[in-house]
Amino acid sequence: MKKCLIVGAGGLGREVLSWALHAVGADWRVEGFLDGNPKALEGKNVPYPVLGAPDSWVPAEDEVFLAAIGDPKARLRVCGGLSDRGARFLTLVHPTAVLGMNVDLGEGTIVAPMAVITANSKIERFVLVNVGVCIGHDTFIGEGTTVSPHADILGNASIGRACYLGSHACILPSMQVGDNAVVGAGSAVLRAVAPSTTVLGVPAQVLIPRKQV
Repeated sequence: MKKCLIVGAGGLGREVLSWALHAVGADWRVEGFLDGNPKALEGKNVPYPVLGAPDSWVPAEDEVFLAAIGDPKARLRVCGGLSDRGARFLTLVHPTAVLGMNVDLGEGTIVAPMAVITANSKIERFVLVNVGVCIGHDTFIGEGTTVSPHADILGNASIGRACYLGSHACILPSMQVGDNAVVGAGSAVLRAVAPSTTVLGVPAQVLIPRKQV
């Protein structure tokens, strides 16, 4: 039985803990969290400890990991560093999620309750597909991207690396969102979003540029 360490003890980490405890037939058990703040769980009534900081953790042969950092850039940096040191990340799909035929999920991706990913979609490593997200057929999502609750990504869309899609965002069919872009909550993407920009509104308009990852 492997020991499972959740990387990130913030709000998302506690959510991922609850989803992990719903895993059926797992060959691992939750052991605790890795977080740079040793007091991250104080007052949260969580029966698992913070075991150490991820940046200094040396992965052991009997350990597996879950990526539970909300910010895409931080998730790629921290989890990528652990991976470079030999960590093996679990791909977690909640039992209530629905996957279509020929869905390709990368290492360390988390698919939350009630999410739907339909046919022939490719999701790269360390992606977060949050609660109630719907991803249409033949969609591509680049590594490290966060898709917030109840966002809709329609068929043939392409989402780049380290993007952040806010809650209830809607990406129309065949639209492209460039690397490191942010789509604000409730926004509707009707045209391509350039890399490293933030868009907001209906239709989504450029708000501010962002620094590259």
